[in-house]
Amino acid sequence: MKQNLIILVILLVLLSGSYLYYHNNVVPQPGELKSLQTQIEEKNKQLLAAQILAEKREGVTNLIKNNLIQSLSDSLAEKASVPFLRELTTEMDKLDIRLVGITPMDIVGADDPTTLKQKEFIQVPYEMQILASYEEFGKLLDNLEKSPHLIRVAAFNVSNEVDQSSYAEEIAGKPKQHAANLQVNTIAILKASFRSEPG
Repeated sequence: MKQNLIILVILLVLLSGSYLYYHNNVVPQPGELKSLQTQIEEKNKQLLAAQILAEKREGVTNLIKNNLIQSLSDSLAEKASVPFLRELTTEMDKLDIRLVGITPMDIVGADDPTTLKQKEFIQVPYEMQILASYEEFGKLLDNLEKSPHLIRVAAFNVSNEVDQSSYAEEIAGKPKQHAANLQVNTIAILKASFRSEPG
């Protein structure tokens, strides 16, 4: 009888221990796992955001480096920059856009050297006449935005069919192409050393 009582007590202790272990360790695990999973997802989002920012920062840094000049004699500051014109005509050829004419213009504000030295960047305008469909024109603007050159679209105008009748037959484009005037300004960033030079 006494032996049976001891076995019963041991059994109750084991059952109580098992219950406490299950209640304190096993039951909370799904909740803890869910909480950890939520934390992992949040950390992954933060990591992805940090990677995107790092890539953008690197892209911006490269863009600035590629468009930084020490003097106005740099090719990026030329009235007709050959590298830019080559890139522009290559993009138009890819999109099957017809370049009717292009006019490189003087640097914005070049008539006042004192003011020019105070600027952090300069703009070199190019006026052009092209023949392009709306889709081709949109792709051209998109590609210019992705260019390694800093480019600002200063103005554009797309002619309707009535205006287009003024174009000579020899410069007519494909069907659905419209005459468009486009002014883009290439932007070159001036180094601080240039601005600090005596006038």
